[in-house]
Amino acid sequence: MWNSLRNALFLGSIFLLLQTTYAQKNVDSLLEKSTVLIYENPDKAIILAQQAYDYPDVSVKNKVNALLTISTAYSSKRDYNKATEYVERIKSLIPDIKNERQQMNILNRIAGHYQELQIYDKAIDYLDQSLLLIESYPIQDSVQPFLGYNATLRGFIYREQMNCEIALKYFDKAIKAYEKATEPHLRNANLSICYYNKGNCLLTLNKIEEAKTSFLNSIDYAQNAEAKSLIAFGQKGLAEAKTLEGNYNEAIILLNNASQTSENVGDLILNKGLYDGLANNYLALHDWENYTLYHNKFLALQKQTKKAERKSVNQSLINLTESKAEEIDSLHKFYSPIQIFLILFIIIALGMIIRLLISEEKKLKNLQEKLKN
Repeated sequence: MWNSLRNALFLGSIFLLLQTTYAQKNVDSLLEKSTVLIYENPDKAIILAQQAYDYPDVSVKNKVNALLTISTAYSSKRDYNKATEYVERIKSLIPDIKNERQQMNILNRIAGHYQELQIYDKAIDYLDQSLLLIESYPIQDSVQPFLGYNATLRGFIYREQMNCEIALKYFDKAIKAYEKATEPHLRNANLSICYYNKGNCLLTLNKIEEAKTSFLNSIDYAQNAEAKSLIAFGQKGLAEAKTLEGNYNEAIILLNNASQTSENVGDLILNKGLYDGLANNYLALHDWENYTLYHNKFLALQKQTKKAERKSVNQSLINLTESKAEEIDSLHKFYSPIQIFLILFIIIALGMIIRLLISEEKKLKNLQEKLKN
């Protein structure tokens, strides 16, 4: 009887182990697929990541990864309001994360969200926290993608706050880090992003030939990653270089190719840039009909994106204000007893000093009286 019971328990534990392993593989598969689709099909990425999040008994680690994917996908759709909502949920789970590499990733990604909202001081704060963990991690080869992401975001921020010469140093640092990454899609997609932004900075510095090389690298890495939106961004950058050279027809061909490549992506910022580029090149060729067509498309998208971004920034500022108010309230609660103690101490000390002065004055008067007598 005892042997039968023991065998049943053993078989039951094996069954539960297999079931847990199978569930874990399903969750990992959903998260892997959703990560690849973030920029090409963000709506599908959100659905898959939500399925992973809703899986029974999903670990905190996978919950956070699912929320990160959803937040990033909403950011790629320029829906920063929804992205902020998921970032706040991620922040609430940070105390439960024990894995240092995941902590680096979370802090980096939160910084990325604030960078998109142009709340740069908050972004730098999270980047600094992440960098401390990255630099102190014993196995440096395994954290190079996190270092690359951290450097890329600093490049974005310093380009806006300082200048492109400083930003280029960080883009180059990010490129070196991503070249060491072992996961092909991650490496190729991020190198494409770095080279595209490096190209933009080189254009700003009027280094057109170097910029063209950088944009061609961006396109190559994007093609290796099969990332249509990144291919289109690279083509858009190359078209901008052609425009500066006066090659307007070549620029138009590149911009139309980029538009066809990314037609199903739905990136508002990308499309806005493509329409603006087409309008400017048609204007240079005195093609008023096409200029008017694409300029109107650009204005319509600009209005749409500004409205969405304004709403998201307002919500983020509200969240930031509430957070600061909570910090101030917490500090007030902490320091109030200390203030009360200090006030009481000062009152008692003053009382003792006054009493001592009165006592000494009486003694002095008594002494004066004695001297007179």
